[in-house]
Amino acid sequence: MKRRIYNRAAGRGFRKSWLAACLAAALCLALPSCYDDGVEGDSYYVFVGQTIGDYLDADGRYSEFSAILERAGMKGLMYAYGDYTCFAPTNEAVEEYIAGHFPGSTVETLPDSAVEALAGSHLIGVEYLTSDFATGYLQEPNIYGRKVQVSIEKEYDTALNDSATVYVLNEHSRIIQANDTVSNGVVHTIDRVLEQSSYVLPDFMRSRCEEMGFTLFMEALDQTHWADSILGEKDESPEMLSRLSQYAANSEYTSNGNKVPSQRLLGYTVLVEKDELFARVYDPQNMGKPVYTGDLEADIKSLANYAKAIYDEVYPDDAGLYDDDYTNPKNPLNRFVAYHILDRNASYGDLVRSTPDWSVEEGGDFVDYYETLSGNLLRAQKVRLLGDGIYLNRCDDEKRPNNRMDGVQVLPSGGSTTVNGNFQFLGSILSYNSQVVSMLRTERIRIDLGVLLPELTNNNVRLDPDVQMLWWHFPEGYFDALDYDGQCDCKYNRWPQAGGAGAGMGAHFDLAAFRTDNMNFGGEYDVTLRLPAVPAGQYEIRIGYVCNGFMSISQIYFGQDRNNMQPTGIPLDMNLIGSAPKVGMIMDVSLYDDVNFDVSGNTGGLTTITENDKAMRNQGYMKGPACVYRVDNDRVSQLSKLVNDWWYLRHIVTTQQLEEKPSYLRFRKVDERTGRLLNIDFIEIVPRSVYNGATPEDRN
Repeated sequence: MKRRIYNRAAGRGFRKSWLAACLAAALCLALPSCYDDGVEGDSYYVFVGQTIGDYLDADGRYSEFSAILERAGMKGLMYAYGDYTCFAPTNEAVEEYIAGHFPGSTVETLPDSAVEALAGSHLIGVEYLTSDFATGYLQEPNIYGRKVQVSIEKEYDTALNDSATVYVLNEHSRIIQANDTVSNGVVHTIDRVLEQSSYVLPDFMRSRCEEMGFTLFMEALDQTHWADSILGEKDESPEMLSRLSQYAANSEYTSNGNKVPSQRLLGYTVLVEKDELFARVYDPQNMGKPVYTGDLEADIKSLANYAKAIYDEVYPDDAGLYDDDYTNPKNPLNRFVAYHILDRNASYGDLVRSTPDWSVEEGGDFVDYYETLSGNLLRAQKVRLLGDGIYLNRCDDEKRPNNRMDGVQVLPSGGSTTVNGNFQFLGSILSYNSQVVSMLRTERIRIDLGVLLPELTNNNVRLDPDVQMLWWHFPEGYFDALDYDGQCDCKYNRWPQAGGAGAGMGAHFDLAAFRTDNMNFGGEYDVTLRLPAVPAGQYEIRIGYVCNGFMSISQIYFGQDRNNMQPTGIPLDMNLIGSAPKVGMIMDVSLYDDVNFDVSGNTGGLTTITENDKAMRNQGYMKGPACVYRVDNDRVSQLSKLVNDWWYLRHIVTTQQLEEKPSYLRFRKVDERTGRLLNIDFIEIVPRSVYNGATPEDRN
């Protein structure tokens, strides 16, 4: 039975994870009927009472794909309760694939490995309608563990004298029938099988560089041996596998829906310039020659000269010392290539994750910072004025005209994803040049811990859509940038959305977090956090954190030698909320706003915002960022801002002269009470020109 219903919302609200769906499936398989008949739709067909399995069975066009699901042992799930996306290839699509890859075979004689790949590649454990699509990659991977690439195109139909939107998956598969909604998800019919690369990232790039036109960058990736450094897929060391197994068997970590990762996946993102970009710039040692001509032996030398002109200026002490060894990390070409590589499998949409319905910045753009494999910071900005395009190392701050840079655009399409990462094309040439160094020396660098720890992205944990505020627990050694032992309970969660289904915090859904997620440490913790290198200079180091009666007391240490860190003062008591005398916070709503108004109008004798900010700094504290709201969707009341939240503070840890190398923060519990937590939401590394410059630091 099929019916047409109108006014469907853009999404279906809470989407269950693949793991949750699988757990629910065991129950639902035993039930005679398990579906929700209350779905509404706008120009979508709703198949009342049908599951995806029923839908596929009812139409002979999908018999080959149904047989593949059956062989893979996944057909039963398609009758079960859950929220799935099924990209269903037609019989013709399956037959074309088999003829091209396994001549003479049939669905019944395909190798088991091919059957497993085909079945898993077409199923995702959450529901995606085309209204959820954006050019780039879908956030959730398919069951086979790969992310699906989406291209949205306009195609003109001369017969209809009109244009239509066309959705293309993984560069070749077109959706020819979309958004057929059933009780346990949605079906999109596609005209070609979704092929998934079994290559690791550098091998796949090498196989496509000529076709896609980035031969010179690929040559540089090989010559510097960085291609050999991005081969890893997962951590399969006996120690890690044992710890993960122990955590999975520990009911303390898995009860009531809490979770532990099943594996420790590795991942990489490579930012790539095509040959055509290098053809537009010239070898500085041979000005008549473009860097790219098609002669790779000559061109790689020109690219090395191009990199040398940049990095000799940034690192004059190294100039000329390492030019002949492309594999040396201080070689200019090596530095150039390494600056293009991130240690995370970050799709286009992962580079700058905004959360518009939750805790968000007010006005302005979302900005994140990444440490590249060169050890230098990369600034990524989602620019609203440019259609939410993502630009690297852009500076459009009108207060810093000397640092003005358009930045390097990350193109939203054209790259591809592989087993252990993806590559994305750039609109111009990226480098860590003297302008970038100057920019970083003049701005507050705020890094959310969810961004600082790439393992959260690589293992699909970061910004988990779970609204129940459940915990992810991680064993010792899971994070490269975090050291702790078995006495520490390291855990991650995300604040629940206002009114979200099953929100576990009840009336406390309005709690605060910079990017809506939190890292917490329980037990007898002793945690060391590695911070990325910044340009040499004097900096103020701060942390943003949640403060309340659940928190503990920590002695904090800091240093650039992890074996010789010094205490930064008396222990920090995270129990103290803003109103505590030792903190001295007064909410902005109770102060005279001299930030926006003339102080001469303060006839009531109120303390000014500036006076209270100064008094708090003298105590070692700051209010939360004024640009961030609590997680209550309130955009009107001033009380929704962190500057009016007693339970969120910044603490000034230390002021230090830093060399350009990593720094370390250590937090050691000195609280005898059990059950208390250490919370770290974000880190701020703030240059002297910002916190003590001629122009006062903004409160955002």
